[in-house]
Amino acid sequence: MRVFFSALFFLTIIPSGRYGGPLAGASILYFPVVGILIGGGLIGVDLLGSLLLDDELRALMDVAFLALITGALHLDGLADSADALYFHHDPPKALRIMKDPRTGVMGVLALIFCLAFKWAALLALDVQQCWLWFLAAPGLARSGQVVGLVFMRDAREVGGVGKALYQKGKYQYLTFCSIPLALLFWISTPVGLAAVGGFIVINVSLLAFFRYRLGGMTGDTFGALTEILETFFLVCGAGICHSIT
Repeated sequence: MRVFFSALFFLTIIPSGRYGGPLAGASILYFPVVGILIGGGLIGVDLLGSLLLDDELRALMDVAFLALITGALHLDGLADSADALYFHHDPPKALRIMKDPRTGVMGVLALIFCLAFKWAALLALDVQQCWLWFLAAPGLARSGQVVGLVFMRDAREVGGVGKALYQKGKYQYLTFCSIPLALLFWISTPVGLAAVGGFIVINVSLLAFFRYRLGGMTGDTFGALTEILETFFLVCGAGICHSIT
């Protein structure tokens, strides 16, 4: 349980204990579970919003919850990655840009598009009919983090707090990544297979891109990976639910 709470503390603003030391690496096993719990919180927020607010404000409250529950850490990573990687900077310069606390034009645009797509997707999703997507999207986003930590190395020679998270070659930590995918197989086998395909394609493409541009991953690129996956599956959920209703 200490390992699980270590993962919960690292991925959310929930005060669940100290993070670091020998627990840090093992905690990545539970990242998908924490993602599903975030999805459960999203369901609760959405249901509350549907009772009190118009649909537009309900969806906006959902987006705010997803940002605030993580302390906007992943959104910050998305913005920094966009600033550093959109233009063809060499790896040392790109890594320096990621360290810069200022946000450039590409970072702002990345945030606008990400939040706008999430808002539109959550506006279209009916939690009573499509609740599995509320669980699966955050779970798959955190599963993507685990894939990166198991298959990639740290792009920085001197790592920060997340240095201990890298567990390259330790494939047993991928075990719980199957849980959010299994949720979508509950909808139907074609949806589940499509989700597996999309998850693989996005992960392989982004990880290959980060390896080519930086030689590995950073905390910011993990934030970008998380936001892209979460947005992608919310949009897919909205599209699929719309087509069958």
